[in-house]
Amino acid sequence: MRDSAKAEKDVNSVSKKIGLQPDILDGATIVKAYGDEYAIIENYKSIIEYTECSVKLQGKHVKVMICGDHLCIESFEPDECRVLGKIREISLVRL
Repeated sequence: MRDSAKAEKDVNSVSKKIGLQPDILDGATIVKAYGDEYAIIENYKSIIEYTECSVKLQGKHVKVMICGDHLCIESFEPDECRVLGKIREISLVRL
């Protein structure tokens, strides 16, 4: 069995035992929106673009794009980014 196939099987097995989706254990990017003024993005890798109208973040498997008005990054840490402003759209682009 290839190493990647074995690793995927191991992640699936562990996820079933502890009740979590396999992609969360694999470091999937998680986006939480609170109304249209606040978003938290977890497990992102880097900030690609940051303007008053657009915030683009690179995740492990997706690009997260947030469009709106008066956007600002309230805080960013290695595993979490908080975006404030009038959010009009959040989109994910699978890599």
